[in-house]
Amino acid sequence: MTAHHLGYEIACDGPTGQNDCPNSAAVRPRFVSRTAAQVRADGRRDGWTRQPGRDLCPDCTTTHRKEPTR
Repeated sequence: MTAHHLGYEIACDGPTGQNDCPNSAAVRPRFVSRTAAQVRADGRRDGWTRQPGRDLCPDCTTTHRKEPTR
């Protein structure tokens, strides 16, 4: 039997980075995406954004932008 690496899952880090995503969101998997960079590119097509060190789903991106800056 041979084990094959199936790819990467990119999950949302939550709107503040201190708590989990309320939707437990992850980038929708696509068969052809093999690297983390390819999966993140797929996510950008679906409305995901990347903050320094964090991946945000479309819902958490909207919540993150509404929060006041400190």
